[in-house]
Amino acid sequence: MKEFDIVIVGAGHNGLVCGCYLAKAGLKVCILERRSVVGGAAVTEELWPGFKISRASYVPSMNPKIIEDLRLSHYGLQLGEIDPQLFVPFPSGKNLVFYESIQKTVEQISKFSKRDAHVYPKFMDFMRGFAETVEPLYLSPPPSLGDLLKLMGETHIEEVVRQIVLTSSKDLLDECFESEEVKAALCLHGVLNTSMGADTIGTSYILATSVGKPKYSYAIGGTGAVSSALLKCFLSYGGSVITSCEAKRILVVDGEAKGVELSTGEKMFSKVVVSNVDPKRTFLKLLDDVDQQFRRKIQKLNAKGTSFKINLALSEPLRFKAASTFTENGAFVYISPSVEYVQKAYDECKWGRIPSEPPLDVFSQTAWDSSVAPQGKHTLSIIAKYNPYHLYQGNWDELKQVALERALDALEFYAPNLKRALIHVEALSPLDLERVFGLTEGNVTHIDQTLNQMLSFRPTPECSKYTTPIKNLYLCGAGTHPGGGVTGAPGHNAAHVILEHWKAR
Repeated sequence: MKEFDIVIVGAGHNGLVCGCYLAKAGLKVCILERRSVVGGAAVTEELWPGFKISRASYVPSMNPKIIEDLRLSHYGLQLGEIDPQLFVPFPSGKNLVFYESIQKTVEQISKFSKRDAHVYPKFMDFMRGFAETVEPLYLSPPPSLGDLLKLMGETHIEEVVRQIVLTSSKDLLDECFESEEVKAALCLHGVLNTSMGADTIGTSYILATSVGKPKYSYAIGGTGAVSSALLKCFLSYGGSVITSCEAKRILVVDGEAKGVELSTGEKMFSKVVVSNVDPKRTFLKLLDDVDQQFRRKIQKLNAKGTSFKINLALSEPLRFKAASTFTENGAFVYISPSVEYVQKAYDECKWGRIPSEPPLDVFSQTAWDSSVAPQGKHTLSIIAKYNPYHLYQGNWDELKQVALERALDALEFYAPNLKRALIHVEALSPLDLERVFGLTEGNVTHIDQTLNQMLSFRPTPECSKYTTPIKNLYLCGAGTHPGGGVTGAPGHNAAHVILEHWKAR
């Protein structure tokens, strides 16, 4: 019989962060991982000889405090800044480039609108002001929406409520800018990793927290380098990891978590259980006896996945008609030629249809990091938006090729050498993301990041502080505050709540 102080289900990056803090505090911690590799969606895998692919997540945004606390640089983590940050080509042959420098971006915007170039610095001041207010709250249990608004100060509350809380990203951008190109370039920020459209109220919140970030980064070795450094840190503190080990159920006795039973029938006993898997999988699949009213609340959580991940190996970098060698500069590329283009894809998705022209988020790791591909070769990560997990007709095993071709066609329109350069292709539908990474409905943020599922509502009011209705069962994954992304914040926050409760035992 194996006994631990803490058993964590799922060795995704948040489970590893949580485990590091708990093991660092002297607790005996074991992390169980269903796959043969740790990292969850933050993994680098050699899918083809010499090509190391950030197979799911490809944008690390680890909180600097966590990097410092856990000495991740000591364990090999190297992060670099991405600048220029964003490149958006248009059918006209023009392009718009965003930089960390506001002034350089203003010069770009002035190609489309002198008025918008004048407005953009004020817009960014507001976005960054909001993001800077929210960001410190990411490393603590979530505030209520009312508390958040109070932090903005009386002079800003009405403006924040109107423009961030009660507005869609489309409406906000229409209010601020006149250029369709500027609005198109910014609009995708508000809907990435969500199942919402540009016209959905609340997408302004995501837009603000996205564009308000001053820097974007990449990790040498791909996103899996984050998980690799966390694993080394965890093991250095005496932690244990068991891979290829699937949790069958969480053991509960008299309303208290007592350990985990594996699919093999083996039981791992502990004083505390922490689930890094999504809330639906935790409460609907890993627990036998859940209060029916609470169960219904979990069932109703919106977890619709709409991301279709494409991983490519290329013989040469993309050559854009709008800027023939731009990806060698390493910016993210948005295929988002208009707000209407994005909205149309959302409308098709809403009715269970694969979008005819999907918006795309594209990134080349090799533009910054030659270590992930053979010499002279390249990798490309693509998220094709608005591919619904629930299809109106057919199934993903039959229709995956259709979605892949539509995404590649959408990119090839702007980068004509794409298909000529293809060496290898992996396509992961929302169903594949569920099968491979255990993400319910293929949702990369565990549950959608709508306003009613954020802050003190995430995932539910009962579980918003990382605790659950079951004693000594905690949550630490992306389904908790502050949500998705490779930040480590949910794992950090859960660990500190657990340690506080542990000391009070």
